[in-house]
Amino acid sequence: MAYEKLLNEIYAAVSLKYLWPDYKPSFIKSESPDWINNTMDMGLEVSQALLPDDGQMESFIEKYLGCRKEELPPAAFERYGERLHFYNGRFWAILPDNTLHQDYLSKAKYRFDRKLEKLNSHYQRRRYNGLYLFLHPTDENDIDAGCLYEYMGHRQEGAAMGFHWVFLNCAKVIYVCNYIKNTIEPIMLPQNAENFLNTQAEYLRYCGEWENGVSLEDVCNYIE
Repeated sequence: MAYEKLLNEIYAAVSLKYLWPDYKPSFIKSESPDWINNTMDMGLEVSQALLPDDGQMESFIEKYLGCRKEELPPAAFERYGERLHFYNGRFWAILPDNTLHQDYLSKAKYRFDRKLEKLNSHYQRRRYNGLYLFLHPTDENDIDAGCLYEYMGHRQEGAAMGFHWVFLNCAKVIYVCNYIKNTIEPIMLPQNAENFLNTQAEYLRYCGEWENGVSLEDVCNYIE
């Protein structure tokens, strides 16, 4: 996935809609957290497993999102090069750098801690809470989901509120850390599912305005 907040939020919701057995419609666009599901009485926050230094990239995206290619500063092309993603002549995202070693465990732990803090201070109160993390591991065959599951469970022990589900997106597999059942359940993406989800999310991203209160199900039904 690309580093673009709204696109990733939509991808997360779409992937759960099609692949998560416990999903019930529908996700409603919100803020703090990113989605609300009234049927499930659940809030869902979506985030990238990033460290503080990655914040410069996020700030760049927020500043120039939607700008035409010629409006971007020359330094952006020197720094990001072909990772700059354009759609219809406008800038929308920065693609991950697959040439660098990514310490996804440290990044995931850091991001989880920050989101747990916000859950206990800023988010709307719901009965159930979910966190969807994009991990971007360099090697999808060497993912220690169990380590993250144990870490996140330990961090939540003393918190007033915790996440009931944490979804760890590793591109071809989504690990569902279920703290209600105390289980880790992998969702293996079927053949062609990743391309389908990427295409669906990108189409939904640009098909209209995603204001608070917009239902994922309504938009999906409209385009179908």
